[in-house]
Amino acid sequence: MEKRKKTKELSEDLRSKIVRKHGQSQGYKSISKDLNVPVSTVCSVIKKFKAHGTVANLPRCGRKRKIDERFQRKIVRMVDKEPRLTSKQVQAALQSEGTTVSTRTIRRRLNKKRLYGRIPRKTPLLTQRHKKARLKFAKTYLRKPKTFWKNVL
Repeated sequence: MEKRKKTKELSEDLRSKIVRKHGQSQGYKSISKDLNVPVSTVCSVIKKFKAHGTVANLPRCGRKRKIDERFQRKIVRMVDKEPRLTSKQVQAALQSEGTTVSTRTIRRRLNKKRLYGRIPRKTPLLTQRHKKARLKFAKTYLRKPKTFWKNVL
């Protein structure tokens, strides 16, 4: 017997073919061979059709996501643009647009995109004053002879 490829879900077209063939009083095994689908799958598709009268995907259980893909991209763009934003600030920005989301949800979505730690630094690493002082220091020691540097650790 040939190996069958595992798939998550049959297409709606294939499911309707199974039901059509069953309606033509074809057996489970012959439908399975014709369409290269396991007999158990043929059985479950027909059972579902008899119970619900449709081969379409029925709504699944579980809560719908509050943040869809579009909002997730928006959150990531906000954080990329301003890396020092906290999750509370992101929450406030989304709330002003009419979406109520918890800070924990925002952090989870950002963690999925490998953006961790929404707690900003207290101060930036280098200020303009620091940069000028470093440059001044470097320029003062730029023209020192090699003998001077021999005494430096």
